Amino acid sequence: MAAEYDFQRKPNPKGDGELQPMYPRIVNKGTITGKRLVSDISQATSFTPGDVEGVLAALESRISYYLSEGHHVQLGNMGHFSAGLTARPVMDKKEIHAQTIFFGKVHFRVSPGFRKQCAGFVERVRVGYGFRHSEDISGAERYRRLCVFLDANPFITRKDYSGITGLLKNKALNDLNLLVEKGILTTLGQGSHKVYVRAVNQNIAE
Repeated sequence: MAAEYDFQRKPNPKGDGELQPMYPRIVNKGTITGKRLVSDISQATSFTPGDVEGVLAALESRISYYLSEGHHVQLGNMGHFSAGLTARPVMDKKEIHAQTIFFGKVHFRVSPGFRKQCAGFVERVRVGYGFRHSEDISGAERYRRLCVFLDANPFITRKDYSGITGLLKNKALNDLNLLVEKGILTTLGQGSHKVYVRAVNQNIAE
């Protein structure tokens, strides 16, 4: 079965509205869970699901231990793991101490052989099954729809705002957070329970 691709337009680094070229990207068909991976390996080998889970847990434990000790860890022919550090940049080594240097991201560098092994056939995704894009609605129209929604409801969620404007998650959040910065909206709750309400004494319809 071939991987499917669709085109995405390159982001404009200048933000001046100039149209950027498009490039192909593989369309994600979903995430293979650890449970599915264990099941597949068990069915293809003589190992039981418990054996596979035990080996995966042992690998995770050993790899994290060696990385914490400052080693690189090679994983078969797939590639190797390495750990990075997070710290503020300095001009002089004396400006920073070990207490302010932390382990950051864990990197995995794929070997050339494994990269070739992953290569397969690709085909264009069917119409309507590619990458989702935000609807092209003006800021004024999105604002009008927000006003209408809040006239009928005490608050709005990010999901609600995406629904009435056609914006994808990140763009919808950017819109809502900008309205918060301007003092037009305020937030209640946190994380997945966060909602947006009219700011006190603020009539967004004006």
